[in-house]
Amino acid sequence: MNDFSIHRFLDLAGGVKIDDLDWDLCARIGVSDAEARILRYMGDTESHTILYMRDLLAGHSTRDPDVVNFLSAWVYEELCHGRAITKLLDVCGRPEAPTHYTQTTESASVREFIEAALSHALAYATPRFVAVHMTWGAINEATAAAAYQNLEKRTANPVLATLLNRMARQERRHMAFYYHQARKRMEGEPRTQALVRFAIKRFWTLVGSGVAGSDNLAYTAAHLFPDAAARAPLEAAERQIRELPGLEWFDMLTQQTAAAAASWARAHGEADFRTNDAEARAALAQASA
Repeated sequence: MNDFSIHRFLDLAGGVKIDDLDWDLCARIGVSDAEARILRYMGDTESHTILYMRDLLAGHSTRDPDVVNFLSAWVYEELCHGRAITKLLDVCGRPEAPTHYTQTTESASVREFIEAALSHALAYATPRFVAVHMTWGAINEATAAAAYQNLEKRTANPVLATLLNRMARQERRHMAFYYHQARKRMEGEPRTQALVRFAIKRFWTLVGSGVAGSDNLAYTAAHLFPDAAARAPLEAAERQIRELPGLEWFDMLTQQTAAAAASWARAHGEADFRTNDAEARAALAQASA
């Protein structure tokens, strides 16, 4: 992966563009129940990104101007992703309850709070821990991009597809920054590599599960990544992560996703989008274009 230019990133930074989308067409076509649930999961994850700033922008990371500048723009772009998803669901007749954000925040897992406390403390204890945050971020951003990409391929709503494509491109730009920072901090640093390896193996889990819920995570995995072919974008992300110093072993992304999808299938039977419904909406999309 090429070097990351923080100046170019900041020049291009901004909320995902939505003012040119055809919201009337979006409303006419709508979203399926499966899409609505998946989008709510994604929106909850994006809207709560601000909560992770207390861990990312702490201790030694605050002394690096590139990290500070990036995170300032990153959290805004992620917030705008959440707002865009909420708007789309509202337009499609699936509004969010007024108390949804608060309820989602309050239902965050105990593991989430424990990890946040440990992360915050270690951010002050050693400058090496910044590499953990950067590696963690690279994995999560690549996961989000892959999820948006797969939902874009499946949806019959062209407005949703356009929005997903735009958000995925921003997630890949985020991933590029995290990846560059992780590589820079781990090259020639075996102790840093060991710390990153321990933290990822011991604590990393699929993004969103702590806030949006493990059941919703399993549902999303079963629908978007049900088999090896669907998990190809995740495998591509893993190959990139394995190029980081000390992470040649990394395969947790596909393993955890496959396990989550399998758990849903065991509990609820085979899960997939409703083909007939998707075909009907695709025809409507063509007629309305």
